[in-house]
Amino acid sequence: MAIATRQAYQNGSLPVIFMQRDSSLSSALHNLFREHRAWFLDFLTLDEAAPADTLIQAEWAQSAHFTRLMANYGDDIYRNHADMAREDKPLQSLWAQWYFGLIVPPMMLALIMETRALDCSLQHFHVQFHESGRPAKFWLDVREDEEAHYLNAPQRIDRLIQRHLIPAVEGIAQHGGINAKLIWNNNGYLMHWFLGEMKSWVDEATLLALEHALFFSRHLLDGSDNPLYRTVIPRDGGMQRRSCCQRYRLPDVDRCGDCTLKSV
Repeated sequence: MAIATRQAYQNGSLPVIFMQRDSSLSSALHNLFREHRAWFLDFLTLDEAAPADTLIQAEWAQSAHFTRLMANYGDDIYRNHADMAREDKPLQSLWAQWYFGLIVPPMMLALIMETRALDCSLQHFHVQFHESGRPAKFWLDVREDEEAHYLNAPQRIDRLIQRHLIPAVEGIAQHGGINAKLIWNNNGYLMHWFLGEMKSWVDEATLLALEHALFFSRHLLDGSDNPLYRTVIPRDGGMQRRSCCQRYRLPDVDRCGDCTLKSV
């Protein structure tokens, strides 16, 4: 099996009853994050009651909430440039990068390195927003996806795409300020970057299988189109993002160091 397992669970060393306990999974994930990326725990809280001001996707994607969040975010981004016309596309692109940039790497780490599969369905993710309107912290109801226990790494990440990423992207794009393709291009760049971050933890065969499944397979496992297909492409001897994230169009926001645009 391609999953990079932790030593404590190798060879069935723990009874099945412990492998199914949500509290045990929560502890295992906490230890996993603390070992490999302790700063994940600065914005990700596992299995604690979410504060009253958090929202799940079914709530924050509603027009009333999303419009308010984007208005606050626009006020913050354009605070020193009141004379500039606001552009929804780059604003929502950067907002989406906050959302996925915070939650996707921890979920990839959890699904690839922990034996028990985390249920990544959106209803388990409660988001707290910064006063500026952007996503800031997540409270996660830890549940085991028992059907995914014996799936390999690409199969588990496919479930992450279908159960969390696709509906979250649609929740943003439905408001019309940005097209889903741009969000997916950003997500592809993010996920390819984090695969590189895991090189010292995960075997090469698993990483190559993930890279192929994510970026070079036209379809997901259910036969639907893969939204990450060729979001990163071979270029100049390496893998690069396919298109610009548009953040350069926002005032006082640093341009990416590897922007696809030679000049703007």
